[in-house]
Amino acid sequence: MKGKEGTKGFFVFSKKHGRTYVYLVRATYKHQKKKNIPLFSFGRLEDALNNLYDWREDFEQFPPILTDLGFTWEDLHDWILTLETGYSKYGRKLCIAK
Repeated sequence: MKGKEGTKGFFVFSKKHGRTYVYLVRATYKHQKKKNIPLFSFGRLEDALNNLYDWREDFEQFPPILTDLGFTWEDLHDWILTLETGYSKYGRKLCIAK
């Protein structure tokens, strides 16, 4: 099945107890069924953005698990732009849980 098989990951938002949480997931396809595999939890939306800013200023603090998964400073910069603008780098509008 064609789709996002080649993508590194994308954001998923979940709302619990009035707070929005940010997760990085990867989609896998098997027998024409999509399954999202969680890669990393950034926590609450406000905290996630602050952490991303800190990691961009000092990349040494970037979580090793994300580095092991192949994510770079450029990916980090794209994530910040995505959360700030509400649009992905491909122009898709984010569906943030309401």
